[in-house]
Formats: sequence, C-alpha cells, structure tokens
Amino acid sequence: MSIPGVNERRPASKPRLLTAAICAMASSSGALLLPAAAHAQLEEIVVTARARTESLQDVPSTVTAFSTGQIEDMGIERAEDFISQTPGVSMVNSVEIGDSSLSIRGMNGARDAETNFALIIDGILHVNTYAFNREYADLEQIEILKGPQGALYGRSAAAGAVIMSTKRPSQEVEGKVRVSFAEDNTYTGLATVSGPLSDTVAGRLQADFRSSDGFYSNSFLNDDVVDAAENYAVAGRLVFDPSDTLSFDTKLRYSKAEASAIAFNAGFAIPSFQAFGTPGSEAFYQDVNDHDFVFAGNVEPISEQEVIEFSIKMDKQLDWGGTLTAWGAYSDSEDTFIADGTSGAFGFYAGTDSCINSLANLAPSYTPAVPGGVTPLPAPTFIFGSGPGESVLPPYSPTTCDGYQWQERIQEDFSFQVQLTSAEDQQLRWQAGAYYLNIERRQAVAQARDPGAEWPARSQLPEAIFTPLTDAIVDDTFDTEVFAVFGSVSYDITDRLELSLAARYDREEREVSNNVPSPADGNLTSFIDFCGGNCTLNGEPLAGSPLNPGFVNFDDFTVSPTLPDRSETFDQVQPKISLRWDATDATTIYGSWGVGFKAGGFLNQGSTETIQFYLVDNGGAVNAPPGLFREETSSAFEVGFRSDLFDNTLRLNGAVFYTEVDDMQFFEFFVGPFGLLRTASNIDEVTLQGFELSAAWAMTDNLRLDLGYSMVDGEIDENALRPYTKGNEVPNNPEFTANAALQYNQPIGEFELFGRLEYSYQGDTYYHTVQDDIVPATLFGGPPANYDVTRVDGYGLTNLRLGVRTNQWSVTAFASNLFEEEFIREVILAPEFGGGFISPGTLRRVGVELQYNF
Repeated sequence: MSIPGVNERRPASKPRLLTAAICAMASSSGALLLPAAAHAQLEEIVVTARARTESLQDVPSTVTAFSTGQIEDMGIERAEDFISQTPGVSMVNSVEIGDSSLSIRGMNGARDAETNFALIIDGILHVNTYAFNREYADLEQIEILKGPQGALYGRSAAAGAVIMSTKRPSQEVEGKVRVSFAEDNTYTGLATVSGPLSDTVAGRLQADFRSSDGFYSNSFLNDDVVDAAENYAVAGRLVFDPSDTLSFDTKLRYSKAEASAIAFNAGFAIPSFQAFGTPGSEAFYQDVNDHDFVFAGNVEPISEQEVIEFSIKMDKQLDWGGTLTAWGAYSDSEDTFIADGTSGAFGFYAGTDSCINSLANLAPSYTPAVPGGVTPLPAPTFIFGSGPGESVLPPYSPTTCDGYQWQERIQEDFSFQVQLTSAEDQQLRWQAGAYYLNIERRQAVAQARDPGAEWPARSQLPEAIFTPLTDAIVDDTFDTEVFAVFGSVSYDITDRLELSLAARYDREEREVSNNVPSPADGNLTSFIDFCGGNCTLNGEPLAGSPLNPGFVNFDDFTVSPTLPDRSETFDQVQPKISLRWDATDATTIYGSWGVGFKAGGFLNQGSTETIQFYLVDNGGAVNAPPGLFREETSSAFEVGFRSDLFDNTLRLNGAVFYTEVDDMQFFEFFVGPFGLLRTASNIDEVTLQGFELSAAWAMTDNLRLDLGYSMVDGEIDENALRPYTKGNEVPNNPEFTANAALQYNQPIGEFELFGRLEYSYQGDTYYHTVQDDIVPATLFGGPPANYDVTRVDGYGLTNLRLGVRTNQWSVTAFASNLFEEEFIREVILAPEFGGGFISPGTLRRVGVELQYNF
C-alpha cells in the first residue's frame, strides 16, 4: 500500500514459537532468568468480573486487566489504547464518530445491530453502542472478559464484557491538569478536581478536549477534512455517604464531537475491466493492500455527535452481611453525518445541469500516476468529459453527480437494575437481581441531490435528512423494551474447588414504525425511478417514484400511502457453569460453559424491497436479506489456567476455547442505483476455536515484560444468504493477534525516569463473508469479480513513551506507530458492486504530554 500526499502540507512468530518461549521462561531456573532477590513482584489485581470483588486469579474466565499504574504508564485515553494490548480482541473504527466495532475471539459486533459485549462503567451497564468510542478520564481499572457473559450482564454480552472503574471523589482536595501537543495540529487537554463538599458528600469535576487535523488531506478541497476530529466533554460526580453502610453515587456527563467521516476509497475486483486501457485501469483488479489513496470529494464530510448521560447508584450494606445495589441510568445521544454520495457511477443524476457542468469543469481528471489534469482521482476512475462513456466516477467524487448522503441515529434509553448480593466470606455465595431497559432509536439514511456548486460551503449543505432535494430515504423508529431476571451461586466444594452456576432470562419486545414521508403527500422522485411510470396510488398514476420502494407492491406496481408497523419478541435463557480448582497455592485451573444471546431486530423498512428489486430481480444477486434479522445464540466452552510463579514475579495464563454460533449477526453494505443501504443479516452457522496465552514478568524492580498471543480459527459452516461462502473464514476475525510491552521505571531521588515500548500485531483479516470467491458484479452487467484481492495483510504497530515525573508533575514524549507502518484499517465489501470501500490506517504521530497534579 502506498499513500501519496500524506501530511503534505503474514509475517509473525508461529504459535509454537511463543508457546516455546513461555515454557522456557516457566521451566528455567531463577538463577538463569529471574533476579536473585525476589524483591520485584507483580501486584495482585482485584476485579469485579463476576459482579463481586475478588482476586483476578480466582476468576474462572479469561480476563485481561489493566491497573491504575498500567493505565498511567500506557497513557490510556481511548478504547484503542488498551484494545491493542488485549490478546484476542480487535477493533475497527473507520466510518464516523462512535461507529466502532469489536471482535472478541471472532464474535463480531454488527453495525446497526446490537453490540456484542457488555460495557460496564462504575457498575452501570451502558447500552448505547456508540458509548464505547470516546475519551476516558480518571480511569482506575479496566477489565476485558472474553467469552459469553450474558448470565450476569445479559443482552448482547455474547462475546464478553468491558468493565471500567473510574476514581471516586475524595475527601481531600486533589486534581490534575494534562495537555499534549502532537503532529497534525493535534492537541488534547484534561482537567479534573475532586474534594469534599461536606463530611458526607464529595464531588469530582472533569473536562476534556481533543482536536486534530488528522493524517490525510482532501486534494480537491486542499483541506484537512478526511479524518479531522474535535471533541470535548464535561462531567460531574457526587458521592453521598450518609452512613458507613449506605452510599449514593451520582454522575452526569455531556459531550459533543465534530469530525470528518467515511475516509474511504473504492477498490475494484473486476479483472475483465483492466482491458479498458484507460489511465490506471490496472486498478480495476488490485490487491487492497496496494491501493493508492486519493481523497477528492467535493463535499466536506461532517459527522456530529451530542450525548447526555445521567446515572445514580445506591449501595446498602445489610445487617446480615449482604449488599443491596440499585441503579438507574439515562442516555440521550444524537449522531448525524452528511457526506458525498457513493453512487455517481450509476448515473441517476447524469442528466442534471449540475452534474454535466461539474464534469465539464473537471475534465480531464484521472489517476495521479498520469501528469496533468484538473485534479487527481483514485485509480482506476477518470473524467475526460461530460458525455456518455467519458467518465468512470469514484464514490465521493469531486463532481455533483453523486449528490449527498445523510445518515442519522438518535437514541434515548432508560435502564434500571436492582441486585442483592450475599456476603463474600462464606462457603455459599450468591446474587439475584432484575433488570429493565427501554430504548427509542431513530435510524435513517438518505440520498439527496447536489444542486449546483461544485464545492459547496458548509452553509450550503442540507440541514435535515429530508428536504426537497431528497430522492431516497429509509427512516424508522425502533422501540425496544427489555425485562430480565438473573442469579448466580458459587459454592466451595472444598478449600480448593469452587463450582459456580449462573443464569439469566432476557425478554425483548421490539417494534418498528416508519417515518418516510408518504407518496400520498406528493413526496416523489424522478431521479431514482423504479416505477418507470407504472406506479399507481388509489388508482391514479404517480408522476414519479416514492422515496422508498417499501411503499410499492412490485407485482402490480400499486402504491400504499403508509408502511405498516411491525413487532417481534425475542427471549432466551442464558446459563453458565464454571468450575475452578486451585491445583496449588500458585496455580488455578478452570473450565466453563455458557450461552450467549443477542436479540434479533428489524432492518430499516424498504431495505429488503430495494435490494430485491435492484439486485435480485433486476441484477442477478442470489438473495436479499429479510426485513427481520434473527436472534444470535452461541454455546461456548473454555478450559484455562492461571499461575503466579517464582514468588509472584512471573504470571502465566492460558486458555483454549470452542464456540458454536447460530445466526451470527453481520453487517452488510449495499450500494447501487438507489444510493446506499446499511443492513444487518445472519450467518446461519459458525464455528470458532482457538487458544490464548499471556505472560507478565517482573524481571527486576524496575523492568516488566508483558506478552500476549491469541489464535482464533473461525469458519462459516452455513450461510443461506450467500451459500457459496460456506467454508470461508469468519469475517472481521484476524488469524491471530499478538502483543508485547516492556515497561521501565527508574527512581532517581525525587524523580522517576520511565519508558514504555509497545508492539501489537494483527494477522491477516477478511472483513466480509465473500472472500476468495468469484461472483458476478451484477450492477455492471454481471462480469465476474474475483475477491481474492480483498484480504487485508497482517500488520504490526509500535508505540513508544519516554518521560520523567515526580509526585507533582510529569513530562512525557510519545510516538504512536513509531515506524510508520502502512496498513488497511477496514474493507467494507459491496459484492454486487464488484468491489468495496477501503479505509487506510493511522500513521506515525509524535508529541509531548505535560501533566501537573495537586
């Protein structure tokens, strides 16, 4: 891969090698590998993975945990900062603010479906899928649980859970101010203050800010509007302790963000089109890893997010030793973005004066490998004129021919939970509780005309998802109501053997109602015309097509004035059984089996009809995704061990796992003469199996080494939507992940020198079910597209932090992606299009961070 104009202004150790290295560390004598004096020890980490406090080494599940010291040493501010050092977990974040997805042991989080993991912050479950990708301040501990956690954390915890704890307000005045300055005009700031408000009340205030021009520039607009971002947040927390046995914890947070969006180029996989002989035509069939990125859209992409969160939590210690915990949480988020359209190549605006004029003004424009031209375009696209056949347009082109796309997601949710927990110092320990959740989410995607200016100012962009320029729209309100009861029991069969049983019952009632403007009110289009003059409403012919094909019965082209509401109920019992054996005082062996569950749901209404009409009936595609995607269930087995060796200087952990998934939810992106659609669908049967190893070694009092490795073998066993993908790899699942970190701390008087070198590697990855397959590019008449060029190569990233600090201040120099590894962040395929959309990874960024504590 090469990236021109940047910032202008399967190699890896085999599993057996890492295994051998760890075994060598474990078997070697202390004189050979370890310091002679056992002063350096690994700290014990106390976690809440099972909703009670206990040592990490006692948890019968695979958990990666980061302590307060590690969080500070790593400079963790966002989720990607710790995901890269978590084996078996990978993350993509390439479309818009908040639109991130985790893969945990091959269990994917499908965009526009429910998340695949539970996110718990200070004991409260956050249900908005956009809540994860944000700034985190005052973090005290992070725990990443792998494998199904639904028995305790319920809906959508099928792949695992991320549990975060932040610093509580203190009865002593304290705080900190931190700022950083880095390349690409990147600035961050954080300020926190905490202290007493009375003898029983303490508070904490926090504010953070981040701004960056990003790594890439738009060559047509000559501006840094490809991956630029700016966000800020303010938060307050009050803790009221009226007695030694009663505590109330209240939190309020407001955040706002504005960023660029959809930093993608099109990549093609149609070998026969190379014969065109036009400039850059070899790129009609090109490995995605070799793509030359050019960003040249005429519309500045703007993604905006505004979030308000409020929660209150009560903990009451009961006289008999138990604890009653109750909490309520409210969240209101609004996410919108507008950007260039994706479908200029399909010509639905080709006859407009705006499109014709912009093509004429831009001719000639083509691949930057050819000298001259008005503006560079990503190969193999070109503009030689405004007539038929004189251009092949990319998505997000500098012309007005692709119009605009507008997407929005507005969600309001309220949840409540009550839980009773027994005392911890007894042979039989238990918990029981109930949970309620209500979600109202509006989700919409629209295609609109670009009325004139080749490069509109921000003030000229549409300000609503529906305007007189809108030609296609899906727009629905999704209501969800969840009821759940749960409980768990842990029993010490002997001093060394514990049996744990947990179960949860979730019931989700889902409804969808449509918001698309009715054709009965004259809301029609003549540009995306699927009626062809044949549609009638109440016996009268229509002058155009409705804005959504869902209104149309294509058997006789009669049009309904409304789309009906739909509803469905999903429910599931999620049991989990765990057995933990303390084989020695230093080694624990455990095994578990559990069930994961993600409720099904509805696509935006009209999505199925659109795909059926354009891609199946008139295109030759195999199937259209149904309007209702099914619930996902999984059955997971795990056997593992934990050990603290050599007087707690060496910690070795490992696990093997096997998971069968029914109806894995998967994100599908469709583009064509209708604009674009985001959908969720199901992969009928999937098998995942693999292993994970991790090691932490306190080599000396000053030097610590952390290692991690995970291999996941995922295979599609059945996929009715695309039957030819049977036997392919599970999408968005790297072949393996590996990480290593070397931390050095050296006190010198009142100062401490510190340094941290991190490395992470993500193996080869397919991001779609269509992989080494040859399928027809139906939108271009059916030429064969060969998708063997869509596998993303593995890549390794190195981060470095060096600094000096005292108890009061610190200065840190840092570099992310130190060796400027070029890599592909994500490929979103649109198989009927004959290719997909490719997003580049981050580049090197060097900066300095200053912090003052008081």
